[in-house]
Amino acid sequence: MKIPFLRHTGVRITTYIMLFCCLPALLVATPLYTAQDSVDTEGAVELDAVTARKELQEYLPKSLDTDLGLLMETWRTGYATQKRFEVPCGSYKAENIRSLSDSVLISRLQALPTVIPIPYNAMVKEGIATYITDRPRLIRVILALGDYYFPIMEEIFDRNGLPVELIYLTVVESALNPFAVSPAGASGLWQLMLPTGRSLGLTVNSLIDERFDVYKSSEAAALYLKQLYGLFDNWLLAIAAYNCGPGNVTKAIRRSGGKTTFWDVYPYLPRETRNYIPLFIGAYYACYYHNEHNICPQAQSMPLATDTLAVQIPLTFAQISQSTGIPTEQIRTLNPQYKRGVIPAAGPVPYTIRLPLKSISRLDEALITLRRDHKEALSKQIAEAQEEVKQEIKQAPAPTQKSKASRGGHKTYKVRRGDTISKIAKRHGVSASAIKRANGLKGRNPRLRPGQRLRIP
Repeated sequence: MKIPFLRHTGVRITTYIMLFCCLPALLVATPLYTAQDSVDTEGAVELDAVTARKELQEYLPKSLDTDLGLLMETWRTGYATQKRFEVPCGSYKAENIRSLSDSVLISRLQALPTVIPIPYNAMVKEGIATYITDRPRLIRVILALGDYYFPIMEEIFDRNGLPVELIYLTVVESALNPFAVSPAGASGLWQLMLPTGRSLGLTVNSLIDERFDVYKSSEAAALYLKQLYGLFDNWLLAIAAYNCGPGNVTKAIRRSGGKTTFWDVYPYLPRETRNYIPLFIGAYYACYYHNEHNICPQAQSMPLATDTLAVQIPLTFAQISQSTGIPTEQIRTLNPQYKRGVIPAAGPVPYTIRLPLKSISRLDEALITLRRDHKEALSKQIAEAQEEVKQEIKQAPAPTQKSKASRGGHKTYKVRRGDTISKIAKRHGVSASAIKRANGLKGRNPRLRPGQRLRIP
C-alpha cells in the first residue's frame, strides 16, 4: 500500500516499518543518509543576484520549456488510472523565491535528505527560482508524471547503492518526457548519447532503442554515474561530467590548477554545464518543497500497475492491441524503446513487452495462438521456398536440351505464382521485350496467370 501524503511519492508502508524498526542501527551505521550538517555558502563563484539570473537564463536547457500539454497527454494515455487520491496541498502562502531570505533557503537546503553536498549561492537560488517562480506548472506536471517514474528510478538507484536524489537529474535532462530527443541526438528520460548508451550495454538499432526504456536506461544511468563518481570522487563533479563528459571536467580541473571542487572549476566548464548543478538542486528543491510554495500535482491518480511478458516471436503493437484491447498509443507510451511499433524475433534473450497488469494474462493466452500461427506461416514460407527451388532446377535446361531447343527456335516456360515478365526474362537470359513479342503480350508489365505457358525466344 502506498501512502500518498508522504513527502516522497512511491514509498511503500513496508519501507517505513523497516525504517522505524532499524532506526537505531541506521543512525550509527549510515550517518551519511541524514540531512546535511551545513550548507556550503563558500566557493570560487561570487555573483550578485542580477548577474546570476542573467548567467542562468542565457543557457537554459530546452527541456524546461517542453510542451506540457503533450506531457500530460502522455500521462493520461499511458500511466493514469481512475483511482484518485488527494494530497494535502496549497495551505501555505505562495512565496517568490527571489524575494525570499537566504536564511530560509539555507535552512531548507540543509534539511534535504541527501548525501550530496548541497552548496548555496546566488546561482543556486536562481536555479530554484527557475522552477518555483518561473515554471510552477512544469513542476505540477513533473509531480504527476513522477508518480509513475520516480519509484522505478528510486528502486534502481537504491539497489545500485547510489543517492536516490540523483533521479531529479531527469527533470533537468528531459522534464520526464519519455520520447525526448535533443538536437545533438541524446535520447530518452536520461538523455544518453548513442555511443554512451551502447557502451553501457543498451541495444540501439533500426527497431529498438533502449535509451527510451525507463528501466534499462535508468540502470545504464546509474552505472554511468557510479563510474563518474569513481573517477572524480566528488558528486557535483560526477554530475557535471554526466552533462558534458568526463573529458571536459578533467580539462577544467587542469585549467583550474588542479582544484577538485565544482565551484573552483566552474569558470572552466562549458556554459551549459555551469548551470547544470544549480538547476539540479533547483529541481530537487522544487519536488521536495512544492507544498511550501502552493504547487500541487497537475493531476493525482494512483500510478498504473504494470508487468512484463517475454515475447518469442515477431509481434506488432497492432497485434497486441487486437489481442488485449489496449489502445496502441498506450502500448507505445509504455514501450517507447520499440521505435516502429514492432517487437522483433527473439535473439539469445527474448524481448519483453510492458502492459497493464490486468492485460498480461490476455496477451499470454493470445500468444499461444500467435505462436502456432507464426510457426505454421513460417513452415509454409519454407515449403514454398523449397518448391520454388525445385521448379527452377527442373526448368533449368541441360546443355544438350538447350542446344536442341535453340535449333527448334523456342523453349516454353510454365508461369508460377509471383512471376513477372522481367523475372522470367532475367532467369532465361533474354530481354523482357523479346518475351512479350514472342507471346503477343501488350503493356509495360502484362498480367500473367499461374500455369500459363510462355514461349522463350
